[in-house]
Amino acid sequence: MLSEDLKKIRDLQVREDVPLLPLTSFRIGGPAHLFLVPGSLKALEQTISYLSNRSIPYKVLGRGSNLLISDKGVKIVMSLAALNSIHSSPRGHFLKTVSVGAGCRLDSFVSWSIRNGLSGLENLSGIPASIGGAIAMNAGTNKFSMSEAIEAVQFTGPDGSCWLRRDRLQFDYRSLRLPDRALISAARIQLCKADPDRIRRRVKRVMLKRRATQPAGEPSAGCIFRNPPGDSAGRLIDRCGLKGLRIGDAEISKRHANFIVNCGKASALQVVDLLKIIRERVQKETGIKLVPEVSVWGMET
Repeated sequence: MLSEDLKKIRDLQVREDVPLLPLTSFRIGGPAHLFLVPGSLKALEQTISYLSNRSIPYKVLGRGSNLLISDKGVKIVMSLAALNSIHSSPRGHFLKTVSVGAGCRLDSFVSWSIRNGLSGLENLSGIPASIGGAIAMNAGTNKFSMSEAIEAVQFTGPDGSCWLRRDRLQFDYRSLRLPDRALISAARIQLCKADPDRIRRRVKRVMLKRRATQPAGEPSAGCIFRNPPGDSAGRLIDRCGLKGLRIGDAEISKRHANFIVNCGKASALQVVDLLKIIRERVQKETGIKLVPEVSVWGMET
């Protein structure tokens, strides 16, 4: 039996029928039949090797943002939350390289950076992601992207783990091309020394702007569509008069049109229906085909 075999891997926590809804920022989704939490890099390597060599598909869960999960759930989900260590080493007088596990929360890492007087990721404050997820999505704003701070990324696949330096990585807008059958397990991030109070003030400004322009406090997956070149997906959706459109408890945010919010007990199907309406209306009225930024598990969009 699959679960019994996986339980033989040391430092691997195996749980069955785990609700995923509370683990996502959307508060939508069914259960994971198997929920795997490797407690060490070795356990992660052995788990990936076992699953990949048997062609058993699985999903990797970070903070659960930028994600919509089917109401029926998914079969196997792996969380890297236990791989969250942080270690720093000096790189000259002004720079520091920080090694961080993919499961570390981005907000926790920003807080750690402030306490240690290290600047570089302030513009990512408030993004609900893990380090691994932020790198895989090349998370960012119109001023800064995660790729700009990356020195190297550790990938883990069926054959073990390896590090790739920044110049060998293929980052793009809100994406990173991952090696075949591999996931991000750690990263080395370059930060610069700065006054902690100045860093805190920058973070405060970023957070105030985010709260003023985005539906903070309402369950959502973040921006639903990628911005097309030279334009804003939110502006296009607003131009089509779609703000406030609602299906069941899924609603296009009245504050920011590129957000869909869960007003209560929205289903994944209701969100997908809204996605289809948005794409069809925007393409019909502007000729622009919007590309989803959110990942969808177990459903077609």
